[in-house]
Amino acid sequence: MLYIRMLLIIGVTFFTFRILLQELGDAGYGTYNAVAGVIVLFSFLSSAMTTSTQRFFSYYLGRKEHEKLSDVYSMSINVHALICLVLLILAETIGLWFLNKYMRFPSQLYGEVNLLYQFTILSFLLQIMMVPYKAMIISHERMSFYAYFSIVESLLKLGAVLFLKLFHNNRLVIYGGALFVVTLLLGGIYHAYCKRSFNACQYRWSPDKVLFKEMTSFSGWNMLGGIGNVGASQGINMLFNIFCGVLVNAAMGISNQISAGISGFVGNFQTAFNPQLIKSYAAGDYGYFNSLIFRCSRLSFLLIFIIGFPIIVCTPLVLRIWLGTYPEIAVPFTQLTLIFCMIDALSGPLWTAAQASGRIKTYMIIISLMIFSNVPAALLLLWLGLSPVSVLIYKVAMNLTIHIVRTIYLKYHISFPAMDYYKKVMVRVGLFILMAAPVPVIYYHSHSGIIHDILTVVISVLCSLIFGFWILLTKGERSVVCHKVVGLLNYRSGEKD
Repeated sequence: MLYIRMLLIIGVTFFTFRILLQELGDAGYGTYNAVAGVIVLFSFLSSAMTTSTQRFFSYYLGRKEHEKLSDVYSMSINVHALICLVLLILAETIGLWFLNKYMRFPSQLYGEVNLLYQFTILSFLLQIMMVPYKAMIISHERMSFYAYFSIVESLLKLGAVLFLKLFHNNRLVIYGGALFVVTLLLGGIYHAYCKRSFNACQYRWSPDKVLFKEMTSFSGWNMLGGIGNVGASQGINMLFNIFCGVLVNAAMGISNQISAGISGFVGNFQTAFNPQLIKSYAAGDYGYFNSLIFRCSRLSFLLIFIIGFPIIVCTPLVLRIWLGTYPEIAVPFTQLTLIFCMIDALSGPLWTAAQASGRIKTYMIIISLMIFSNVPAALLLLWLGLSPVSVLIYKVAMNLTIHIVRTIYLKYHISFPAMDYYKKVMVRVGLFILMAAPVPVIYYHSHSGIIHDILTVVISVLCSLIFGFWILLTKGERSVVCHKVVGLLNYRSGEKD
């Protein structure tokens, strides 16, 4: 269900972005991306609590302590309300000061920037209060509702963009206001569904100091990872704005849209796996826990490679068909961002495995420092006058290093079989790349023209499917796939008869 959802959403999202870029223009979209980045700079607080809430819900479901779920739900509402208050104060003081003192925008858009900023704050605070409801839905593995409702969400956001066509002035402010209304509507639906579907979603004031300390301590260490991630994404976006201007922000926004759409396939796949990972660890079923990590890493990489590698090879074609005109630097930005996402696809299950244990202090200190190194590295590279592309090259290299460090840490922390992981996952992935990548790359560079570009995409997908089937899938998994295909063909044949 989640995969079908993503197929629909990615089409709607790309179409939405094309219209948005046409309506706002490169400068207008770059301005929106930069203003939103100031708010997202504070998102490490909400992302930390998102992870914590998801983990606690899944953990107690795995231990079958259903009474505890109600306490966790009520406490998560309290903590998220507190986060909203802190974020509101930070956004209206430090954020507003930074926006007006250091950010650079086209002179004709300065009048709209501060109003857009206020709408962005309100939308962001509403999204934070939606976190406990999303976490409850995912923890209970209600993937069908999550899938259907996400499609509705993407269609409403498309409506917000189409709404811009009715206006000729103040479009940034109008778009920010429309997104706020959409977010308010979505929050109300999430709240109503959870209240109706889950007995645990009955708020009651319960000053449980032990649970509050446990949740805030866990989220506090997660916050370090959130700070690093914000520095690696929005922090770099700010530096691009200061050193390079809004056109580079627009190029970064384009690459992020593509990577978000593509990695969304894998994110949804892993969303279905994550509750099972945490529940199996909580139940003490470590054999199943490790096998899930191996399988999820291999299949996640295969899913993102099938879609992402053709885009890496044919990026100019994709951008030309999608947008028509685009900043030239968007090509290497998109290619490097997709490579970064492929590494993230491998790392996702390892990250969830670390969260499952609940003891994440040392892990977060190590990983967050490595992630946060992207900010001073970007500052140095841009200050030396190097291309913005060098910043993303460093980001990709650091992400690969972090992936290796994760496996080493888990080996000593939860007795994770790291050597088995290297043999059964990393070696297979490396061999798969060596077999699947050369043919489409060679074909692309030996021909020219749109027909040959399209054939390159077809060849790339076929190579990925063939070599993925024989290299990344185990014998048992290949048997399951064959059985499913034969069953589907027999079903279709029976329908025709």
